[in-house]
Amino acid sequence: MFLSKIFSIIIVILLSSSIDGKLSNKSRNKRAKHSSADSGTTATTFERRSYPHDATAEESSQFTEELLVRPLPSGHVYSHFEFTTTWSNPEIRSSVEKYNDFHLAHYDLFPRALGEVVEKYHVRELHLTLSQGLWRHHKWGYPVADAPPGATLWVWFNPAPKQQLDQTWRDLVNALSGLFCASLNFIDGTNTASPNLSYRPAGLAEEWYSRNSSFLRYAALARENVCTENLTPWKKLLPCDTKAGLSSILFPGPLYSANYHSLGVHLRPACQDVGTCHIPQLELLLSVSLVQQRLQDGRQDFTLRHLYSSPLFSSCPLAHRSMLYVDVTGNEDLKKFSLIPSPDSIVISGGGAGDDHSNLGSSMSSSHRAHAVYDLQRLLHTTRDAVNIAVRYSKPHVYGVVPTPPLLATRYIAGYGQEGGSIRVTLTNSGSQNVSVVYLELLPWYLRLYLHPTHRTNTGYLSQLVTARDRERGWVYESVIQVPGGSTVQLSLPFTRALLKWLEYPPDANHGFYLPAATLSVILPDATNVSCNSMDTRTLLEKLQVSAGPSFVRIHTETLLVSLPTPDFSMPYNVICLACTVVALAFGPIHNITTKRLTLKKIDTSKSFMSKLSSKLKRILRMKDKDAEEKSGTEEESSLDSGCRNVNEETKQSSSSSDEHHQNHSDNEHKVSSSSKENDESAAEDNSSNDARMEEDSPAPTGDSEETQAELPRLRKRTKIRKDR
Repeated sequence: MFLSKIFSIIIVILLSSSIDGKLSNKSRNKRAKHSSADSGTTATTFERRSYPHDATAEESSQFTEELLVRPLPSGHVYSHFEFTTTWSNPEIRSSVEKYNDFHLAHYDLFPRALGEVVEKYHVRELHLTLSQGLWRHHKWGYPVADAPPGATLWVWFNPAPKQQLDQTWRDLVNALSGLFCASLNFIDGTNTASPNLSYRPAGLAEEWYSRNSSFLRYAALARENVCTENLTPWKKLLPCDTKAGLSSILFPGPLYSANYHSLGVHLRPACQDVGTCHIPQLELLLSVSLVQQRLQDGRQDFTLRHLYSSPLFSSCPLAHRSMLYVDVTGNEDLKKFSLIPSPDSIVISGGGAGDDHSNLGSSMSSSHRAHAVYDLQRLLHTTRDAVNIAVRYSKPHVYGVVPTPPLLATRYIAGYGQEGGSIRVTLTNSGSQNVSVVYLELLPWYLRLYLHPTHRTNTGYLSQLVTARDRERGWVYESVIQVPGGSTVQLSLPFTRALLKWLEYPPDANHGFYLPAATLSVILPDATNVSCNSMDTRTLLEKLQVSAGPSFVRIHTETLLVSLPTPDFSMPYNVICLACTVVALAFGPIHNITTKRLTLKKIDTSKSFMSKLSSKLKRILRMKDKDAEEKSGTEEESSLDSGCRNVNEETKQSSSSSDEHHQNHSDNEHKVSSSSKENDESAAEDNSSNDARMEEDSPAPTGDSEETQAELPRLRKRTKIRKDR
């Protein structure tokens, strides 16, 4: 009976759920028809790969995974992973158009953990990078997405009052700190800024919104270290996690042993149809950038196994595309290095596109790019084995001339001592045309800059200068600098160092304080050494196909290490050690004075040196005499022990002979007197001889046998005591 009731309850639940599902599908189809009729467009169907069901074009989500591998002239290999998740529905479209908070529900491919944070804290656009190492622009060119060392976070919020945004910003950094296991909770008002020009929205935004920097919050933590604690929650945002796809080859070993690596999380509203942009969508881009040294025996050969410690066994089944691109610019004929297996195609863009591969040479323009394309889903399906793409060079690696990027920046600290100094910035324009650079510097409050809001430079103008306030906000210096073609411009920011409270120093105060990297935003006249110049694209390959016109680039400088006047934090330890030593040294004499009686000792000072020497010799001789007496005493004790043993034996013999004598005397009374006299004489002689022998052997009294037996224990006890001594 009990089991039948349980089965009936289960059947009722299943029937109710199926009815609800049918009703919800009908209502969804009705809403889709009404929305398509209102907008004047026809509803189209979207077929999912893993969840085959019909839906409208306004209700769709898609996931793609892509990898770019680029051999660098310095012998390094640059790898850039991109995992893109797009989500479009009527609620998202309404929120993007009206600048309202996102109301996200029915999560499919989009990570729920991040979606709840975005929805709760009024986020419209979010960009987070966690990097370690420095990107060498003069050796490696410009990356796909540049990131400074440490942690960088910049967020565009939906319109709200300033005080509300400040509180929302504090809550958001704490939520992201727990989500990514990072120290983002150290972001506060002292390292937060709202620059006017440097960080404009990367997604869809109208002019009135993008010009209002009060909705922007930017912060940087130069000292943030990146480790596997950040990689693990980052991987959990992917639909396939690390079980399949390109994310399955991201192991911590090769990732954190690289010369440079960076994790990125980029959320923005984008266009589903790039050309017309009638359907907004929410785009989440998760990126990983690596630079590894792969030179072995003078050759730059590498495979996927050598780069990432594992080949690719499968693609993500939820991915719409799984693509791999190898940069073969200048090697379109694959003679410099070969690819195994052969690529599906070679896509050429920019100058020289469509020409014969052997005649490119000098006709290539600055926007010329060539990429070998691999469709990983097709390749894994046809080979039915792990994919291990190999790059084999025909000749050993030769260090040649690296093309210089159009704009380079160098930053360092000048001066000496711990009172003053200056931050020197050198901007080098190797091109032939003038460029305008937006330079952003975010400095802590304990560096007192010698600047004024009316500050003017000969090479540009000041866009924003926010003066610091002790322990409340830092310095924000943003200026537009004109750099002529083929020249170098130097910028100097003088400062003095402030004194901190002793509780404001970090545990390793003598190590110094890190200053965040400066940001340079520039529109270059051409695409030399530019990896990508368009964010309004749907695939990484489209992003890599740079145009021949102006290109927007954002780069970062080095982080700086500055020393502040630091107190001697070891002083308390030294004081404690000194005080304990003084107390220990003073305790002994004080204890002796208070517990012992002091008596005067007469010292005879009239003795000469010879008398002192003779007294010492006498003491030495006296000590030798004592040693001789002790030796003689031990010999006497040994002789006494032997005498005691002899006395004991003779006493036993005398007692036995006397008993025999009495027995013979009683038995032979009837004998003649002559024989009795003879026996008496012989017995007397024996007794006299025994007595004489005992007197000679032992000094102890030997008169009577009973007295001798009583004396033996006392002699043995004395002998034992002397031996113990």
